[in-house]
Amino acid sequence: MASKTLVPVEEYLRTGFDEPEPEYLDGEIIERHLGSVPHSEAQERMLEFFRSLKQSFRLFVYPEMTLRLSPSRYRIADVAVFCGGRPAEEYATVPPEFAIEIGSKDDRHVAIVQKLMEYHSWGVKYVWLVDPWNFRFLVYDDSGLHEVPAFELPEYNARVSAAEFFAA
Repeated sequence: MASKTLVPVEEYLRTGFDEPEPEYLDGEIIERHLGSVPHSEAQERMLEFFRSLKQSFRLFVYPEMTLRLSPSRYRIADVAVFCGGRPAEEYATVPPEFAIEIGSKDDRHVAIVQKLMEYHSWGVKYVWLVDPWNFRFLVYDDSGLHEVPAFELPEYNARVSAAEFFAA
């Protein structure tokens, strides 16, 4: 059995990586998959959706945001949205209101569900998965991961259906 080389968190934080920035999970540096046209287009549409809400609500929208879930776990959200104020630290230690992942062609289902579960357990109110390969929206909540026809935010008077989102 091959052993993994563990890296101290300080080394991860001071290392300059080529894009995309990897995640750090308990000493292990984890490569992320991005860069495809469907992923980039879906990420841009999600950023536009939240930027349109910024006119009425105090939202701070960030692509590729590093989140410090614990001293040994750093995840990178494709889109993170904070309400009320900007994160106080370089790497947010307070959960955002929204953590949105955009599926990539090479993502492993088990790994993406684990990441969504961690966001939910950490206290992220809305954990969403955009699947640009199958034109689907999924939500991770107390009942697990399930498909939804639209992302709905009654408190923001906002809704975007998967059909509208992927028709653009």
